[in-house]
Amino acid sequence: MATTSRIWLITGTSSGLGQELAKVAAKHGDRVLAATRTPHKLAELESTNPNIKAVYLDHNEPPAQIQAAVETILAVYGTVDIVVNNAAYVQTGMLEEATAEETQRQFQANTFGPLNLYRALLPHLRAKGSGTLVTIGSMAAWYPMPGCNLYNASKAALRWIGLGLAGEISPFGIRHCLVEPGFFRTDLLNPSANISQTAKSSRLSAYQEVNNTTDSNFAAFNGAQLGNPVKGAQVIYDVITSTGVAEGKPLPALLPLGSDACDEISKAASETLAAIEEWRAISSLTDFPKGS
Repeated sequence: MATTSRIWLITGTSSGLGQELAKVAAKHGDRVLAATRTPHKLAELESTNPNIKAVYLDHNEPPAQIQAAVETILAVYGTVDIVVNNAAYVQTGMLEEATAEETQRQFQANTFGPLNLYRALLPHLRAKGSGTLVTIGSMAAWYPMPGCNLYNASKAALRWIGLGLAGEISPFGIRHCLVEPGFFRTDLLNPSANISQTAKSSRLSAYQEVNNTTDSNFAAFNGAQLGNPVKGAQVIYDVITSTGVAEGKPLPALLPLGSDACDEISKAASETLAAIEEWRAISSLTDFPKGS
């Protein structure tokens, strides 16, 4: 049990990593504000976990409404210590096929919404001089994927803004950790839950082959992901609290989560370095002569 009860605010707690992390934190004696658009659906979770309280939050709402929801949430315990931005969904489809509205919704849910939540909470955390922000990104931020580039790009944007935010808030005693999971066996790729496909009517015949490949790949991934969300949640908890397997370790700026995340991120970084070296001599021709 934790010697001091921390207060967590976790978004996307209806299922998956968010819900499992809420359970882990509650098990360790911490109090959890489990944020969701449908708090009534967490009644069973609350009844079996007295340290979990479901709260309403929809980070897709306008900033003023998010601020109002945050004020209500802060009033429950008077503060929060750890904020986990976890809610997201996957939009598939080719760029040419996806509508402007679908594109906006993807970035709103995966990038703008999480940032608006941080904006609403930062005045409180700065005033108390402490806090930990945990941004749940994705290994997908590191590579392109035909048929899923809106999702990958939204996570890439979140990645860099989160890492940049860390430097802005550290003088106020606020920490930040970017967690980039691989494929975990959650509902993220479930067509009836958190994955949204472009309408069949809007698909172009020119992309039929790649669309078919994307659809079949995601169907194969769903339910067969390598990552165990229960184990993943425990690792996140340990790393954020410097306990368990992370006993005594400082909070990392980046935590790839899962062996597939480690492999894919390493591969992407290596390919980038190789490309730089291949073109270094030609690229350097653009410089002024040294000393000029």
